[in-house]
Amino acid sequence: MSVSQHEETVRAFCSAWDNLDVPGILGLMSQDAVYHNMPLEPLIGQQQIKAFIEGFFKISNACQFDILKLVANDQCVVTERVDTFGLLNGSSIDKLPVLGIFEFDDEGKISQWREYWDLKAWADRGGPAL
Repeated sequence: MSVSQHEETVRAFCSAWDNLDVPGILGLMSQDAVYHNMPLEPLIGQQQIKAFIEGFFKISNACQFDILKLVANDQCVVTERVDTFGLLNGSSIDKLPVLGIFEFDDEGKISQWREYWDLKAWADRGGPAL
């Protein structure tokens, strides 16, 4: 897969989050993908990842991944983002700084996804306990 294909996959992945589209998110990931949402424990495989995302979307009504920087090579894509989440209780988590690292399998699916963000910043912005 080319660098531009990996970039396109990550942009589509972020858009799927913006649309709260669980099938769209999972469709861009390998069956055995690993999602390590720091500082939480890693999730392994689509079943665990799907359960987490669906649980998160049960308390959310909006999501926006704003990509500030995106760098890529033939093995990975790195995004610097600010993420905003609207919660069903009427509150929002605004502009949470996030660094995302995406790695790919031979078919161009996301096989490793690591997100680095500050749990204190999440809580300070009104984020619920995770």
